[in-house]
Amino acid sequence: MPMNIAVAGSEELISENLLELLQERELSVGKLFLLTAQDAEDQESVRFNNQTVYVQDLESFDWSQAELVFLVGNSDEYAAAFDRALHSGCKIIDLRSAAFKASSYGLSLFAKKEELESAVYVSPSDLTVLMAQIIQPFFEETAISQLNVVALKPVSAYGKKGTEALAREIAHLMNGRPLENTVFPAQLAFNIVPEQHKSCLAPELQQLFPEEKINTTVTLLQAPVFYGTTVIADIVLEDALPKEVITKMLVSLNDIELSDELLTPVTHGSNQSKIYLQFISDEQAEIQTFRLYIVTDLLRSGRIRNAVSLAEQLVNPVMH
Repeated sequence: MPMNIAVAGSEELISENLLELLQERELSVGKLFLLTAQDAEDQESVRFNNQTVYVQDLESFDWSQAELVFLVGNSDEYAAAFDRALHSGCKIIDLRSAAFKASSYGLSLFAKKEELESAVYVSPSDLTVLMAQIIQPFFEETAISQLNVVALKPVSAYGKKGTEALAREIAHLMNGRPLENTVFPAQLAFNIVPEQHKSCLAPELQQLFPEEKINTTVTLLQAPVFYGTTVIADIVLEDALPKEVITKMLVSLNDIELSDELLTPVTHGSNQSKIYLQFISDEQAEIQTFRLYIVTDLLRSGRIRNAVSLAEQLVNPVMH
């Protein structure tokens, strides 16, 4: 049965990718409501399933019209909307950043294929969604004793303001004009800047896999690219596994492609949901330590993919 869906936070870049993926996956949507805490009249209408959808005011929305809410806006207004939607009986998929999302609910990951009987499903961060689905199959064979992750993030992680800010920086520098930076902690054009905030990857992985004791280190770097995240993950297994077993695990994962190509964020990490991966290890029959080189557009393969997959299970529970 079609489900009436609301997207709360239509001004966010992530909402555009959410709507695209909902259409690509042909989720059974009845009515679509786009909501914003900003001035709704300033936002453009959206074409969805061959229909024009206009943005509505978040504050005055009647939540009884919606059955499922994708909550993506990051402000106090959306925190109040969360309570109103929940009180009206809506199911909620919370995609907000760590500072805003509901902390009193457990994390939900589509790859774990759990029974979806709650009213609220909180998505882990983009990087956690990526790494969790990759490492999960290994727990059926052995434990992971060490996980070292280096992630080079694009400016799309900041939303529209990030892509616009990098474009301005490049234009100003190429024309010999002084920078007027208000988004990044330092000049990002033609530069690499370390992330100042602490990654939530380690605590979120521990929450998703409470029985596992994963020693995780994370280094986040801001790269001067618009889209596409590059991740280098060094993994140490508790017990060595045959190389072909590891390869089979990786190949079996949905939307993941093992590749021998030269992977770059420009060619493999923009506007696509697939995850490109290279498996690097010593030439031995059994492997205990190996490296994964990953390139993907986390705007589409991270929280968004997790949210749409969860929504598919809610809309069509028998089929999943």
